[in-house]
Amino acid sequence: MDIFLHKFLPLSDEKKNKCLMTLNCTISSYLKHNRMDSILKTTTTMPISISTTTSLTTTDLLSTDIYDPRITRPFALICLFIGSIGNSLSFIVFSQKQLRAYSTFRYLAYLSIVDLLVLYLGLGHLILHDYFLFDIREHNLFFCKFHTFLTYVTTHLSSWILTMVSIDRAIACTIVHLRKRFSSPKSADRIFIAMCLIISLVNSHILFFMGFKEREILSSNSNVSSYKDIIVCTHNTSTAYFQFFEKPYNIIDLFSYVLIPFLIMSICAGIISYRLFFSLNNATIKILANGKTRRGTRRAKQISYMLFILNIVFILLLAPIALGQIFEDLNQEYRYRLFNSITLSLSYSNHALNFILYGVASPQFRLTLRQLLGIVNNDPSQRRRYTLGLYTSTRL
Repeated sequence: MDIFLHKFLPLSDEKKNKCLMTLNCTISSYLKHNRMDSILKTTTTMPISISTTTSLTTTDLLSTDIYDPRITRPFALICLFIGSIGNSLSFIVFSQKQLRAYSTFRYLAYLSIVDLLVLYLGLGHLILHDYFLFDIREHNLFFCKFHTFLTYVTTHLSSWILTMVSIDRAIACTIVHLRKRFSSPKSADRIFIAMCLIISLVNSHILFFMGFKEREILSSNSNVSSYKDIIVCTHNTSTAYFQFFEKPYNIIDLFSYVLIPFLIMSICAGIISYRLFFSLNNATIKILANGKTRRGTRRAKQISYMLFILNIVFILLLAPIALGQIFEDLNQEYRYRLFNSITLSLSYSNHALNFILYGVASPQFRLTLRQLLGIVNNDPSQRRRYTLGLYTSTRL
């Protein structure tokens, strides 16, 4: 789910005729907000000065835009900066030899890369448009299709990677005979590739039907005609596709990005909680006198604490955008400009702040980061604890 996607809403015949008769109709009033990226229709039909463009853009932001740039412009810069550093460091940490040998951290390494793509596809697009009046989607039909396609694929993929982390932990804690086969690095790699293929297939219609090209005649005489091609990046390319995008696909998007992952995470969280905090009683822990079971339980709890925090934050940050998508009047979204701006900020934060959550909730992450920075504790007893795997194992 691209939380800042500006979709194009249908206009009444009267408004549509007025828009078509206006030469300087730059940003379509089709705009709709329910994801984190933007599709902006630009239909400038003749050259205009920079000052005119700025004036038109400012006017449109004040009258028809569905988010408040006073909030989103500074947020985009700050969030992109924090998210770039955080996700890059997270990928480096989870790619270290002592962590990448475990499926949980292998998934989190993939999640760091995907979240980084989400931020640059969405916030990067927003920054280019708001600060530099440049929209990559209006310059080339391929970019219109491909950028929109990647935006949907990466946001869906981000949610499902986090969902797979929950499933991986639930299986590792409960189903012993599947643990070695499912919760392994090779299995994580295969599952990630399969998710990429399936999600790409689900969203592949965007590559075929999104956007179209119009040819606008600028001047004409008996001998010479001048014209320019205009890229209209919208899903309103035909009645059938518009209806599909607005109804069935909108529901698929909502369920695949928020609702189904939330349901699976909740079920897995319940299973893990029962296994770690109720099923493993004192009698079970005392099976091995040497304390290996106790250490294993402690390791599993550490991973599960981190997972619980990630799941809770995921739900809190994405619930508002899901509610807005369900209950907002699509033709009156500019009335919810403040709400839309807040939900956009929360949604992007979901992809930018995982680095902080890892540092707060995961001893494994903190240790590996300290090692990379050269500030690890040199106490022999501490090194021995790390060697035993107290902070690096993900198995129960």
